[in-house]
Amino acid sequence: MIVFGLAAIAMLAGVIPCGIVLCRGTLMEAVVAYETISAIIVIVLALLAQAFQRPAEFEFPVLLAVLMLGSGLVYIRALERWL
Repeated sequence: MIVFGLAAIAMLAGVIPCGIVLCRGTLMEAVVAYETISAIIVIVLALLAQAFQRPAEFEFPVLLAVLMLGSGLVYIRALERWL
């Protein structure tokens, strides 16, 4: 199961360029980076639940994936006047 842990670490490396874009990019690029980071975090949490063999821990990534769409829409709504 160490492979799932290594995959989670590799996925977290993708957050670094997205964080840079989130801080320095235009507003539309920041929105795309926010959504990408959210998707990466969901995958990382699912990989970690599998790596530690804890089936109960799969609930949080599933719930986060469902709420991710709503949070993105709220983020867009808050920044609507600048888009």
